[in-house]
Amino acid sequence: MALFTDGTVSTIEDLLGSESSILEVARTEQIDLTAKLSLACREIGIEIAVFLAQQSGADLAGLAGTKPELRNVVVTEPLRTWHTHYTLALAYRDAYNSQLNDRYLGKWSAYERLAKRASAALFEIGMGMVSEPIVQAGKPTLSSVPGALPAAMYFARVSWLDGNEDEGSASEPGVLNAPDGSLLAVEAVSPPENARAWNVYAGLADEDVTLQNDIPMPLGQAWTEASSGLKAGRKPGSGQAPEWYLKASRVLQRG
Repeated sequence: MALFTDGTVSTIEDLLGSESSILEVARTEQIDLTAKLSLACREIGIEIAVFLAQQSGADLAGLAGTKPELRNVVVTEPLRTWHTHYTLALAYRDAYNSQLNDRYLGKWSAYERLAKRASAALFEIGMGMVSEPIVQAGKPTLSSVPGALPAAMYFARVSWLDGNEDEGSASEPGVLNAPDGSLLAVEAVSPPENARAWNVYAGLADEDVTLQNDIPMPLGQAWTEASSGLKAGRKPGSGQAPEWYLKASRVLQRG
């Protein structure tokens, strides 16, 4: 699962999953959905930060007596649903204020109610937390080196691993048009302080990227495609799972 601070709480595809006409509304009313996703993230982040600041007993969760922060929050399904519905509420609020159309008003009100329901579920279930967050990797650097493979368009993502080989969310894809007679080379850049290694996922389409390294790659070392080409490994993971769930004034340990 992604971390809240990775900035990928929900996407335009998530908005479409709840409201199939949102792209048409956004085009008609000139609403920037990417900006609304960011605004919803900031406003929800303020609410979560206030909640975290009010909690006690964080030392029970392995945080060495420190208060939990936004960087420790994992995007669980209730949090993603809250963000999706709140973004739609913001979009329809703008549409209504632009046209004073009652249909938009109904959608605005409906998604506000759904957002409040999702946030209530989140706080009732508990906020998914991790003690040592592993940030989402940045987009990797792709290049070609001399080899014997034909020209191809490559897609590659990377992810960081900590000392326990816990894995963060995979990066956005890097893309390379490699010439004939070459091999793909991938480098992960700007590792966070707690990163100890990294994984590389590559494929000929973004939806087909799979794990290419047999063992974790050392920091600062580039990965190079084998002369036999890409292999079929596992798909990228979804990031860190919550270690525990934080409720108001108490910590619920998982399991």
